[in-house]
Amino acid sequence: MVNNGGTCLYKEARLNIEPAFPGSTIACTLPSSSLSTFGSRPAGKRSVITEQHVDRDEDAFTRRHLATDGSMYFRRQHAYPRSFLWRVLDHKKMLEIQAVDLDHDFQDKFEANLTLLLSFPAPIRPFCLAFAEPTDRDALTVFAITTANELHTVTLHRDFFANPAASEADMETWCKRSEPALFSGRVPYRLVAVDAEELLVTLDDGAICRMFWDKANNAWDGSRYQQSNWSVRGLLSWKAQPTVRYENAELAISAAAAVAISPDKQHILSVCLDHTIRAWNIASGKPGAHMDLLGADDGALERANSTYSIGPSQSTLMQVVEVLGGVGGAHYHVVTYSPKQHQFKFWGVRDADDPETGLYDAAIGSELVPPIDELMNTTVWTLEEFYIIPGPAGWRGSEIWIRARSGPSSRVYSLKFDLTDLAQNRTQTWKNDWVAVDSGPLTVEALKVNPANPSGRETDSDQTHLDSTEQWLDFLFFPGRFTTATLETSLLIYKRALERTRLSRSSSRGSLKERLCATVTALAVSGDQDAQQAGDSIAAQWQAYYGLVKDLHKRRGELLSLVYDRETDRPWLVLSDHLSAIRNCSQSELTSVNAAAILGSQTLRKPLRKALDTSDSRDVARLLNAASSFRQRLPSFVQREVQRHMEMDLLQSRNITMMDRMEWIEQNSDLSQHVSDEDVTLLVEELGTEVKDLSTQTFLLAIKTLGYEEDGRPQSRKQIARYGLSALLRVSQEMLEADHEILLDLLVLILFMFVELEGETLDDFDAEEVFVELLGQYKDCMTVSWLARTVWARQSATGPASEISNRTLSATLKTGQKLPITQTILEGVYGDRAFEVSLPKAMKANLLTHWSRGWLVSIFQESDYDAAVEDIMGKLLGSREYDLAMDFSKFLKEGYWAAYLRGRLYIALGENALASVYFQKPAYHLALGAMFDVAEQDTTNLVSEVDRNSFSEGLAQYYSHVVGLFEKAKAYSYVADFARLGLRSLLGQDDEELKTDLLQRLFTASIQTCRFCDAYSALIRHSDAALKHSDLQTLVTSMVSQSRTTELLSFPFVGLTDTVDTILASLCQKTLNLASGPPYHQILYSFRISRNNFRGAASILYERLQRLKTTSSKVHDPADDSLTRCYLMIINTLSSVSKEEAYILADQRIEGAGPPHWGIGQGKKLLKRQIVTLDTLRKEYQAELDRVAAIESGQFPFVDAVDDMHIL
Repeated sequence: MVNNGGTCLYKEARLNIEPAFPGSTIACTLPSSSLSTFGSRPAGKRSVITEQHVDRDEDAFTRRHLATDGSMYFRRQHAYPRSFLWRVLDHKKMLEIQAVDLDHDFQDKFEANLTLLLSFPAPIRPFCLAFAEPTDRDALTVFAITTANELHTVTLHRDFFANPAASEADMETWCKRSEPALFSGRVPYRLVAVDAEELLVTLDDGAICRMFWDKANNAWDGSRYQQSNWSVRGLLSWKAQPTVRYENAELAISAAAAVAISPDKQHILSVCLDHTIRAWNIASGKPGAHMDLLGADDGALERANSTYSIGPSQSTLMQVVEVLGGVGGAHYHVVTYSPKQHQFKFWGVRDADDPETGLYDAAIGSELVPPIDELMNTTVWTLEEFYIIPGPAGWRGSEIWIRARSGPSSRVYSLKFDLTDLAQNRTQTWKNDWVAVDSGPLTVEALKVNPANPSGRETDSDQTHLDSTEQWLDFLFFPGRFTTATLETSLLIYKRALERTRLSRSSSRGSLKERLCATVTALAVSGDQDAQQAGDSIAAQWQAYYGLVKDLHKRRGELLSLVYDRETDRPWLVLSDHLSAIRNCSQSELTSVNAAAILGSQTLRKPLRKALDTSDSRDVARLLNAASSFRQRLPSFVQREVQRHMEMDLLQSRNITMMDRMEWIEQNSDLSQHVSDEDVTLLVEELGTEVKDLSTQTFLLAIKTLGYEEDGRPQSRKQIARYGLSALLRVSQEMLEADHEILLDLLVLILFMFVELEGETLDDFDAEEVFVELLGQYKDCMTVSWLARTVWARQSATGPASEISNRTLSATLKTGQKLPITQTILEGVYGDRAFEVSLPKAMKANLLTHWSRGWLVSIFQESDYDAAVEDIMGKLLGSREYDLAMDFSKFLKEGYWAAYLRGRLYIALGENALASVYFQKPAYHLALGAMFDVAEQDTTNLVSEVDRNSFSEGLAQYYSHVVGLFEKAKAYSYVADFARLGLRSLLGQDDEELKTDLLQRLFTASIQTCRFCDAYSALIRHSDAALKHSDLQTLVTSMVSQSRTTELLSFPFVGLTDTVDTILASLCQKTLNLASGPPYHQILYSFRISRNNFRGAASILYERLQRLKTTSSKVHDPADDSLTRCYLMIINTLSSVSKEEAYILADQRIEGAGPPHWGIGQGKKLLKRQIVTLDTLRKEYQAELDRVAAIESGQFPFVDAVDDMHIL
């Protein structure tokens, strides 16, 4: 907030400078011209950096992330990439370059998201780095002069920023180095690139070198411009005039600290350290106009030169401006800044060769001095940069942007002026109409008062250390607030500072969050602490860690340069480790950052009056600020209780009146009990009126400031770029945080008025109407805030270029949908809709503010709140973000599609009982509702095209769809339940195919859950004979394997007896091991006995008897009675029929067809049919008894019992 006389109309949107993804940083070590130890020249080297931040100490962090110089360059001929951010790192030896465009053409199929790190063999000289755009290729040219006086010319093709393979080309083809003879033996001071083939270099001796690229000789050539151009003195050390020491060099005070080519290409214009402006004729080499920066006469100039010189580190001193209809007939203008008196001069240029009248003061009679003393409340300050932006048609409506520094503080200001205005008006404008740029919510000072910062929050008595840890994690890992490198380096410093404490292994493994929590806990908790002490200790450790984070973060926010993009008319700030877009404040932000001026008694300054252009706007501004102050004076626990009960009310579905809701919130938060008379008095003072005189209209207008007025049209031919999405998200997050506070302020005030001023307010004041509107806005804000702060693991593309980039990255890293890219759900779900927002042309600095507000409003603009929330829920479920979907489900209202989505969520989480409940709730509406269309509801394609046919086609179809969901989850008990529901819903003979499908699924599920009665019921209802036979075999096999034979035999099998018999007989034949395999023979025996098929039962037993004789090794064991028992069962079974029926047909072994005994699995004996009577069986039984008796007496047969025996 601006606390002084400056009006604040702009705000920074600070963006973190981080790699797009691991491996997106390409490091190139440029070749050196110096010889190595072994006499060879070191070759260039290229490598891909994955940017691992773990175990990187403060020194490494400083060298890699904290720039000492930086700015931006904007190309003019090629559309994308057009905007480049460059920073100087690692003791001025490394140059980092990356594209930072906000958008590009929709037809582009590539994303310029690579970062280039160019390492020079020697440090780059200050002010000796320049950029240009070649005319013959789509590239960026970098010129750099190092302390070794080497001029490096690096030409980076567009593909270098989009395709990693492009930089694999031979480095000698795109990196040239030379030592121009023009500044041989001298020290280059300033470098300016006129274009890709022309350079201006100023030297320590006061000379200016104009160099151009000689293509024929493949070298730099040119000429020197100097007062002593044809004397020997120019080749000697400069001793004839005073010098200034800068960067280990002695600079003559005639050295040019600013240099440029005139628009007509006829002159070189310069500002020298001796506080003069000079012009040189390019063709003749002769000096032209020469005068003091403040227009002092020659005598005063000579005296001034001997006593005053400009500081050599002054960044900007001059700008050449070409304006149609120049003041006083000037061909062009030169704007200069004098650090001596902090004064600007606008020089009109008629004839730069005329030393007397060639330059004249175009703003004579006015002292154009920025009132920084007042604005920054200081007496010592310096101007770092300035930019003059002419008006659309001459000097009317011109603008100047400046960056001023006082000690460690640096601020940006701007002014709109008219150079052709009267001198008195110009002076007044320059004195009173400056506007400031607010630093935004990411500075250390702003974070200190952030409501989410646990360090500034009072601790609740019932708060556990887990709550404290969760709050710290939410604050530290809020997207876009701190970089991963900052948090990792702080953690390493934190560990090393306390290395005497033994840390567990968990503090060195896992994710950053896990390692951070493990370290804090290990350092805080000891065995002899109680819960309160442990909580206090953990809170103290979090504070200690945040102190380290804060220190690094403050260093990241050091301002380096102010830049102005003339193509889009947008200012930017480059910081040590931030890129900051300067944007207009929104209407609500204006009232916040200018609160002191609005609530004060003094007349508002002109820029603020113009911004608050109506009396209603001023009333609204007073209301917003007064409501904010009123809430801030309440105890913090009361504020939290109001917020908690407000959100609790919003997330519940209660059928009570709005008045009852207001009373419930107020009573449960004890709001009125904590408002003192002094609070009310201050509230009246800040409002400028009695509280009871507030109108409904004023409140509604205040709420309207959070809205969006559509203007322009969507930019369908554009797609958003990486930094564009980052900027859009950053501004949206700031707006959501501010909106949340404003809505709470107004809600608290309206609740207080509703309770305390009942009957005293204006007749037309409707507290309920205001409350309803506030609740609706608060609900939207709360929901979108969740999207803006929540990061998911499966990133979505935001345009054709990012889709290709993501696909390539996924194939390279083989990670599937989970890419190593940090993306919030707001970006992932709505990023591709960024250019569906209507944007007017020529938005200038208002673009991001207008765009972000429109983007946020668009979420609930095309559909109502419930539909939008359901769409987001569907997207989360479709992306398998089930934990996040569970957290987000609190925003779902009671509705048919919402219930279905909850069912999908719970089935994914394994909560099948809850899923079943939620699937049944909306069944009738989803299956039979006349107004329901699944295609309209399911905008995220959560339901496949095939399954969509299951909706609005009857209950049976819907339940069939749910059955499929439970089948995928292998929740077979619920498969059976919903299959039964589907079968009950079928009418008559409708859809026989669906009935068969449901029966089959019911049968399968019943088998899986061992509900064999249900499986049998489903089976017998089948009309498909082949399916019935297959299921019957499955049923028999499953029941036998589960030892449910008794239940199997109890089934009637009406009309299926023969089939079951055949199945069991087949299983008997397939059984290889009678001892360990399923007892299919006995089961078939029992089955036939239960059906009074005694001969059949005896037959299967006889078959088993034969198998036992030929395959079992136990038959020779006299203790084994399996054969005798089998004989007895057969004899008893045949004894149950008449004598005429007491026989069976059995297969008999053919004698001599094979060896006397075959092992298991070795083959089958040749068989022939025979009749076996009851008498025969009795004889065989007796023979078996005799055989056993003989064995027990020591007499062993050598052949089968059916053969003649030879007894030992």
